[in-house]
Formats: sequence, structure tokens, C-alpha cells
Amino acid sequence: MAVVELSEWIGDDVASLRQRVESGFISVVPSDRWREQVDGGGIAPIYVLWHTARHHDVAINGVLRRRAPVLDDWMERVGISSDTWRGLAEGQDQELVDQLDPDMVGQYFVAVLDESLAWLAGHPPLDPRSVPEAHVALAEIQVPVDRFSWLYNMWADKPTQFFLSWEAVGHGFNHLGELTSIRNRMGLSPF
Repeated sequence: MAVVELSEWIGDDVASLRQRVESGFISVVPSDRWREQVDGGGIAPIYVLWHTARHHDVAINGVLRRRAPVLDDWMERVGISSDTWRGLAEGQDQELVDQLDPDMVGQYFVAVLDESLAWLAGHPPLDPRSVPEAHVALAEIQVPVDRFSWLYNMWADKPTQFFLSWEAVGHGFNHLGELTSIRNRMGLSPF
């Protein structure tokens, strides 16, 4: 029986998420439609993609790896110059939706997952039970405690396993389902 390392297993899941978002949404839905709110409301797909990428970037790079987020190299391209915590909330930030560049957000999403894949391919020593200091990473990008107490609380005292299984994988697949539903309601299902 073959034994799969944790980093390889999570890497396979991240690669699957990347492929599914890219082939099932990014390459199917024209980026000029990413600001649409389907059915007269709801969340624009650009915000869903941004939110998903930001959570992954902050959780994996900021919390687990204790390094600068991928966004640092993408800020100008995506259209944000400050308040990089914007997008961590589930509820849409309309001002942010209006200023983000859809094509660059799609490329940023892919870049974030590619960075995680490269890191995981190096088989980093991961102790799934260790507890990183998530509040430090959130404070470094100046996430307002009063507005995001729910996130500070959700990430507090969570082990590495949580950030790998939920933030790197589960959260992404959750929002992939949302993007797929939006795509289909736009009448763009390839099936």
C-alpha cells in the first residue's frame, strides 16, 4: 500500500481546485461579465473569486508560511492600493467590485494557488497539530478587529490541519460551487 504525504495529498486537492476554477469558470465566463449580479442580486463572481483568493493567500502564506502574501506583487495589477483585508468578508464590497480588474483577479487567483502548489511540492515539514498564530498574520495586514472579530475567533487556536483542509481546499471548493451556480444562471453552462 502506497503512503501519501500530507503535503502531496493537499497539493493534489489544490491542483484540482485550480484546474476546476480555471476550466469551469475563468475560461468559460467572459471577464466583462464578472461584475454582474445574477438574478437581480447576490454576489458578483469577481468578488467570489477575490474573496476565495484572499482567504487562501492570507491563511497559507500569512498564517502557515509566515511570509508576505502573493498579493504584494499583484496590488497594482488587480487595482487595490491599500486595505488588503477587503474581500475577507463573505458580503460583497461593491466599491471593491467596481475597482478590481477582472482579468487580473483571475490571474491573481491562479498565482496564489500556484504558489501553494510550489510550496507543497517541496514537501515542507508539516505538523497538522501545530497551532500557528493566526492573529499575527491578520494584524500584519491590518484586518480591523472590530469588523472581523468573527474571523479572528474562527482562526484562533486552530491547528495547521484546519488551514490546510479548510482554507486551502474546502473553502475554495465551497466557492467553486458558488461560481458554478452563478455561471449556470448566466446561461453559460458548457453542459
